[in-house]
Order: sequence, then C-alpha cells, then structure tokens
Amino acid sequence: MSKCATGVYLAALLLAEVGIAHAPASAGAFWLTLLLTVWIIAVIWAVTRHSFSLPFAAILAAMFLFVIYPAIAAQIFHQTTIAGIDASAGVARALQIAALAQCGMLAGAIAARTARPAAGFRRLRPMLSSSHLDQAMRWSVAGGIGGIVAYSAAGGASLLNYFAFTTAGGYGSFTSQSAGNYAALLAMQCIAGLALVLLPLRLGRTNVSRRLGPLLLAALAVFVLLGGGQRGRFLVPAFAALLIWLKTSDKGRRPRRIAVAGLIVTVTLAGLIGVARGSADTRHVTVSTALEQPFGSGNNLFLPLAAMASTVPGQFTYLGGASYLDIPAYAVPRALWPGKPQDAILALTRTFDNNAGLAVPEFGEMYVNFGLAGVVIGSVLLGALVEVLSLRLSRSGSIRESVFIAVCSGVLLYIFARGAIAAILTTFEPLLVAAALICRRRSPVLDQVPGPGEPGSPEIQPPAKPASPIAAP
Repeated sequence: MSKCATGVYLAALLLAEVGIAHAPASAGAFWLTLLLTVWIIAVIWAVTRHSFSLPFAAILAAMFLFVIYPAIAAQIFHQTTIAGIDASAGVARALQIAALAQCGMLAGAIAARTARPAAGFRRLRPMLSSSHLDQAMRWSVAGGIGGIVAYSAAGGASLLNYFAFTTAGGYGSFTSQSAGNYAALLAMQCIAGLALVLLPLRLGRTNVSRRLGPLLLAALAVFVLLGGGQRGRFLVPAFAALLIWLKTSDKGRRPRRIAVAGLIVTVTLAGLIGVARGSADTRHVTVSTALEQPFGSGNNLFLPLAAMASTVPGQFTYLGGASYLDIPAYAVPRALWPGKPQDAILALTRTFDNNAGLAVPEFGEMYVNFGLAGVVIGSVLLGALVEVLSLRLSRSGSIRESVFIAVCSGVLLYIFARGAIAAILTTFEPLLVAAALICRRRSPVLDQVPGPGEPGSPEIQPPAKPASPIAAP
C-alpha cells in the first residue's frame, strides 16, 4: 500500500470517527452497519498485507466473538437481557462506542504499519541449552504449584476442590472457601505459563526420543493453569508459545492458515472448558453445549457495555482515569494493605451487574474514564501498540526480545478482551516478571550455545597438536 493511499485511508477513518462522535446515538442500525463495515475492511487489510500480524488478527477475532456477534443479536433480534439485567436502553450507545473503537484500532494499526513498513518476517534458529530450558520449566511449574498451595494454606481452601472439573460446585469452589483475600498468592500459578512459552524452544532443541520430559512438564503446567477453570491463565501463555513457535520454526509456516486453525481450536477449547467447569448438575459435555458456550452470556461483552453506557454519564460521572491510576495500588496485595480501595472499574460494574461478574472490553473502560474522546484516542493507541509489538517481533534477531514480546502480546490481547486493566496486569504480573527475568542478559536460560561442528561444541573437539620433535643434543 502506497503512502498516498494510506493517507487517504487514514483520513477517511478519522472523518468517520468524527462523524460517529457527533451523530445521535439513537440510530442503532446505522452504528451496527458501520461497525460491521469497518470490521470487514480491517479483516481484508489484515489478511492481504505482505507481513501478517497474528496479534492484530486475534484482536479482530475477539472483536467479532465478544462484541459484534452479541451486538447483532441485541440490535436485530432484541436479545438485550444478561444476568437478569435489561440493557436495551444502552444498545445504541454501545454500538456507537464499538464503532468508534473499531475505527480507532484500524487507524492506529495502519499508522504504525505505515511509519515503519515491514520488510518481512525474520525467523530465528536459536541453539539453546536443553538443561537450562528444562530447569527453567521445572522452576516455573514448581512456582505455579507453590502459589496454589500457599493460597490454600493462607485462606483455608481445600486443595481437593482446586480441580474445578470434578468438584460438585464447579468453577469457583476452591476460591469461595478462602477465608481471606489472597488473590495475589493464587496469581502465582501464572508462573507455570512460562513452561508453555519455553516449550517450542525446548522441543526444537532435541530429538523426538528426548521430548517426553518437556512434554510432561508442559502437561503439568496446563493442569496448574486450567485446574481452577480460568481459561485466560492458560490462553495467554499458549498464545505466546504460538508466536514463539512461528518465530523459531524451521519450516516456513503459513500464519494465515495457523490463525484460522488457532481460532477454531480456541473456540472449541473454550466451549469444552466452559461446560466442563460447571456444577455437577450442569456438566453435560455435548457438541451443542460446547458450541453454545463461546457464544453465550459468559463471553458477551456487548450487553455489559450497553448496561454501562446507559448508566454513564447518566447516573454516574466519568471516572476521569481513576481505574488506570489504580494500577500501582492494585499490585499491592490486600493482605498487606487491608484498607486498599476497590478497583474503580469493578466497583462501577457491580452497581448494575447484580454481582454476576460481568466484564467489558478495554474500550469500555476507556469510555467510562474519558467518554467518546477517550475511546477514540485509546483505541488508536491500542491498535498502534499491537502493530508495534507485532512488527518488532517480526524484525527481531534476539530470542530474548522475542520471548518477552510474545508474552506481552498475549497479555495485551487478554486486556482487550476483558478490560479492567489493573486487575489483569496484577494477575499476570508473576508471568511478566518471570519472563523478564529469563530474558535479561545475565540469565543463562536463553544463552546461545555452540551447535554441532562449531568451535566449542562438546560433540566435536579440535584435534590435538602433534608434539614438535626436539633435536637430540
């Protein structure tokens, strides 16, 4: 795409955003049409580019599953009730917000791509130490298990109820038994995700006969991450592992096909987990129930956004950035700060969701903080950040940088899909810190080692020099 065409494209998007922001919020059909049109344009732009961005494609997929699909159901089929809440009053406003967000993210992505065009995807062939990778995987799994055990010991929750797929109460049985707020300890289980991130590097470093140990460690990490029934704690490191696999694969993988396959696997897995983690009387895993889960109320981010849009600024004033200022305070465990104030975005949500635990997308948090202007500016920055990370990953010649970018991309994707940035950053803080530690230069985990036939390789030693003859006196 030429710079002239890109400039026209960006100007059209910015004019569309200005029109959306100043148009009346009552024309729901118009906003839905505009939202769908811009989303389709974004998909075409993402698929037809020379350098494919898997993180941006994942954002578009999440936008359709969690926002556009339920928005169609609300606007056309009048399905506007969730968790006993009638959100019909805010549907048109929510469509306006979503359309603004989609335009902003596309504009930001195009601007980032135009500022630094991608020359192509640079693949790495790192030669890493198998023993160092194994040790890091073992420590990460041990850290995840330690967090669960510490949470149980501190709060009194029974470890027998941790595995949500076999308990009578299902998801939430383990945490509901805790006598205190020790969520920071339970978040330590996310460290186990590092084992999944390192798995592609470990499998690419050894032959088939020596892959059983790393695979067993990865399976244990999956048990730690999914045992409580929370899908996000598994999906974030799994997405990062996929990026690392693409970066280091010996074969030229086709990322577009992988994106489609990954979407199908993610939707299927999310549906199966959603059904299996239910209570014993609702735990009926069938094809129909598994397909209903990804498109059910648990993944509906549009109606909570509509309910929020109907109360802000009508009943409550804009937060003015309060939920973003909560990020430093949220990192302090409540056990150390008993009087710590509640997260502003969660406090606002609980005023209308009947404690159902509803979530809004990140652009919903932008709206309740700064209104429509916040949605425009924040979405442009979000789209640009996603593309900057993707471009940096594609160009990077450092495996340390690539691993950290992959983890950050996974966390950013989850922030978009679930909002409440302070809570999410706190949840994945252990994983981010663990990734930063192994990616620092002093860490030996990702140090390059000589390959076979290279100087210093243990497999090939230099021949000994023959002793020089000494003339007899």
